[in-house]
Amino acid sequence: MNYLQLALEESFLSIGISRPNPAVGAVVVKDGIIVGKGRTQRPGSAHAEVMALRDAGECARGAAIYVTLEPCCHYGRTPPCTKAIIDAGVKEVYFAHADPNPVVRGNSRKILEEAGIRVFEGVEACIAASFEEADDGDCGSGCRVFGYDASGRTAGNPEPRAGVGMRPQSELEIEGRSVFAEIERYFEAYDYFVRNKVTFVEVKCAVSESGCMGVARPDGSHAPLRITGQGANCWNHELRAMSDAVLVGAGTLLADNPSLDVRYARGNNPVKVLWAGHREFTPEEARGLKMFQAGATLVFSYVPQQAFAACDGIEVVVLTSGDFSSGWREMLADLSRRGMHRLMVEPGATLAHLLFENPAGDARDVIGDAPENRPLWNRLDLWHSTDGRVEDVIDGGEGGPSLTPLAFPGVPSGAVARESAMLGHDVLTVYYPS
Repeated sequence: MNYLQLALEESFLSIGISRPNPAVGAVVVKDGIIVGKGRTQRPGSAHAEVMALRDAGECARGAAIYVTLEPCCHYGRTPPCTKAIIDAGVKEVYFAHADPNPVVRGNSRKILEEAGIRVFEGVEACIAASFEEADDGDCGSGCRVFGYDASGRTAGNPEPRAGVGMRPQSELEIEGRSVFAEIERYFEAYDYFVRNKVTFVEVKCAVSESGCMGVARPDGSHAPLRITGQGANCWNHELRAMSDAVLVGAGTLLADNPSLDVRYARGNNPVKVLWAGHREFTPEEARGLKMFQAGATLVFSYVPQQAFAACDGIEVVVLTSGDFSSGWREMLADLSRRGMHRLMVEPGATLAHLLFENPAGDARDVIGDAPENRPLWNRLDLWHSTDGRVEDVIDGGEGGPSLTPLAFPGVPSGAVARESAMLGHDVLTVYYPS
C-alpha cells in the first residue's frame, strides 16, 4: 500500500464539494499508524491538511503528513496550510504534485524547511510513501483499475507483485512510481484549468473490433449496445468519480437511458450534463430518463426545453452560438465559470463525429494558444474491444439483422498516442492533441 494512494482516495470524496478549489486529500501517520485523515471542504472552509491535523489532534506532533497537492502558503479565504502544519509540530511533509499556482509553487517547501521540517515531493515522496501491509485480499476501495488492484497489477504493469512479506526495494519503487503517475493524471485537469481558465475535456469512446461504436434501428433511432467488459466499465466509473461533470448527447441518452452515476468506484456522483443540440425533448421523455431523476443536471440546448421547466435540479442553458464549435466553446465557458476542472464526455457516434471531424476538433496545425485555436478536446481515452461480441449482435444474434452499425469517425488527425493498457478483452489507447 501507499500513504499517498490513501490520500488520493480521500481526495475523491472532495470532488464537487471543494470546487473551484482543487479536491485534495491528506493523511497523518505516526509510528506507522494512520492517526488522521482529511479532505478539502467547501470554499472558505478547511483544506485537507487542516482537516487531517484536526483528526490527528495531539498525535500530529512528531508525525508525518502525506498530501496529494503542495500545501498552500498564502492567506486567502483561509490561513495557509503551511502555518497549520508548523503549528501542529509535524516533522515530515510528503506531497505528490506541485501546485501550478505561482504564488504557491516552491514557496511552500522553502517555508516548511526553514521551520525545520523535512519535505519530500513528487515521485520521491510517492516512493517513500509505500508501506508494507498484510495481504488480506481486500483492495480497499473495491474496483480500482487506475492504480494497483488486489493482485498488485496495474494497467501499465501487468506483472503481479511479489508474495506476502517484505517486497524488494525495486517493487516498492514500482508501486510508488505508479501512484505518482496516477496522481499526476488526477491533477492534469486542475493544472490545465489554472493555466488556461478553461475546463479540461476528457473524451471516452468504446469501439468494437470492426470499428462500430453504436447501432441504429430501421427508424434511425439508436439502440443500446454494450461494447466493453466489466474491467473497462470499472475504469469508466473511476473516471466519472474523478470528474466534475459527465456529458452525453441526446442520441446516447435516448438509446441507453444511463444514470451516469458512480457505482463501481468510491467517489461522488458528477454533475450530469446533456448536450441536447437541436433536439427538443417531450415531457414524456423527460419523465422516463434516469439522468434527470436525482442530482444536479445541466442541459445545453439550441432550443428552449419546456419539458424540463417543472423538473427540480435541472438547469437549461440556451446557447446563442450558431455552429457546433462555437456552441461547444460557449458551453465550456459556462462550465469554467462554475469552477469545473474536468468534463468527462461519453459521446455516441453523432457527437464523436462533431467533436473529431469538425475543423476545430482537429489536432493538427494548432497556431497560438488562443481559445479559438485549441482543439475541442484535451484527452481521448479510446477503448477497442477484441472479443467480436458486438459483431455477432449486428449480424443477427441478439439484436436481429436490421441493426445498422454506426462507425467511429477515427482518431482525429494529428493526435498522438501516449499510453496503452489492456483489461480483459479490451485495449485502451490514450491520445492527446499534438
